[in-house]
Amino acid sequence: MTKTLLNPRKWPRLLKMRKAWRIANEFRSMYEQATLDIPFYPGRDVPLDVYSPDENSGHPVLVFIHGGGWSRYTKALFAPLAMRLMTDGLVVVVPDHTPYPEAHYQDMADESAAAVHWTMENIEQYGGDPNRVVVAGHSSGGHLAALSVMDPKFLDAYGRTKDELCGLMILSSGCDYYAQWAFELGKGGPDGTELMELIIGLIGPDHLAEASPINYVQADLPPIMIVHGDRDKTAPVSEAYRFHAALQEAGAQSELKIHQGQGHSEIMLDIVDQERAQLVVDIAEFVHRVTQNPPNTIDETLLPAHQTHIQLHESHAMIAHE
Repeated sequence: MTKTLLNPRKWPRLLKMRKAWRIANEFRSMYEQATLDIPFYPGRDVPLDVYSPDENSGHPVLVFIHGGGWSRYTKALFAPLAMRLMTDGLVVVVPDHTPYPEAHYQDMADESAAAVHWTMENIEQYGGDPNRVVVAGHSSGGHLAALSVMDPKFLDAYGRTKDELCGLMILSSGCDYYAQWAFELGKGGPDGTELMELIIGLIGPDHLAEASPINYVQADLPPIMIVHGDRDKTAPVSEAYRFHAALQEAGAQSELKIHQGQGHSEIMLDIVDQERAQLVVDIAEFVHRVTQNPPNTIDETLLPAHQTHIQLHESHAMIAHE
């Protein structure tokens, strides 16, 4: 019987994943300013981790919603991101969410909003400033971060509004599921793709518009940074350009950064080998910039609303493109 071997192009990424798990486990077990597995949603097994840079107070806060196709990975794998951001003086909160098929996208967005609420209520105990909070997410986590902030019903359920947040970062994420559906059809033909099957189960063909953050753009959103690789074969870079354009047209403060030569996972995996990976620099710069002033007093010159603001970053990544 012939064995099916893994595509050699995927070996470097898998090796980096193994290294990421090793670094994550070591950091979580040794870092004294980490508080792990804090329950934040009564009745559900979705704890969060908090990483503080020191014992001081008043630090800006990043709530990071992790990716994994809505169905894989846990918060623990993303400890290396928190590790890299400690020298930038950020308190980093990484919540879990119930994976598919145990939950659907509405449940996950609700849990993400609950994590934001918990952060606003409790982060002072961990050295963070509840008035200096930015929400971010990568891949499916970016979708959940965007939806939980932009669709008002999610934060409203906890007595919160988007106006209490300083910013939103969306990393390698699809924000228009009609466009994603068309992209998957183009890749898989009438039989579709694995991701299309996931979208059918997770969202359903009749709820694509409701699940798409692009349908919630408005002028008074917090400042937004979109980061995307130009070789992303999971969420095409065209979606990032389209989402940025929609935000600009609505009058929102939006910034788009394109990482040249990078695929879907590379933006995150570069953190494993590079202490100052471009994503770490992007996050730290954005968080510090938009938290200089409290919500509702952001200087509009920080993120020009009515002109295209796109930056290109060259990547020196060595792993195979996705």
